[in-house]
Amino acid sequence: MSLIRIIPLQFAHFDILEQMLSTISNRYGVECGLSSHHMDLNRFFDPVRSQYNANEIIKELLPMASGEDKIVGVTELDLFIPVLRYIFGQAYLGGSAALISAHRLDNRRYGLNDDPKIYAERLLKTILHEIGHTFGLKHCFQPGCTMVSTTYVEELDQKSDLLCKSCHLELKRLRD
Repeated sequence: MSLIRIIPLQFAHFDILEQMLSTISNRYGVECGLSSHHMDLNRFFDPVRSQYNANEIIKELLPMASGEDKIVGVTELDLFIPVLRYIFGQAYLGGSAALISAHRLDNRRYGLNDDPKIYAERLLKTILHEIGHTFGLKHCFQPGCTMVSTTYVEELDQKSDLLCKSCHLELKRLRD
């Protein structure tokens, strides 16, 4: 039996993560829990970009997974990969590790009023999307599917936290 472990890494909103554990578990049919692990992320800071290198952080998460477990690091730091200015998340396709950045999910970043509900919804959709990749799901083109690729928060707001029928069937096929 596999397990999805959510690990806050310089992320203060434990209560938000705790509230979404059952949803994540239900969506993927796998037990989901919070774990603690101290990791100094300062060594992944790129002073030229003033961001943190997601590729290097996710490599550090990999050894924490055992067997078929999935590890999802969640941080408030601004992440990048060399080919993109920023990312909401990253995962190894069919692998065991994912990394989420909540840095750009907050309305206040865009000069809008604080909305904790929207922030939590965006975070949940991002986590579900990246976990989907760890199970082998690729980007989907079905509007509303959680596996639709997103570059902007407006796109996150337009999709749901559910897999479309095709992705649900593909997940079942991949897990059988």
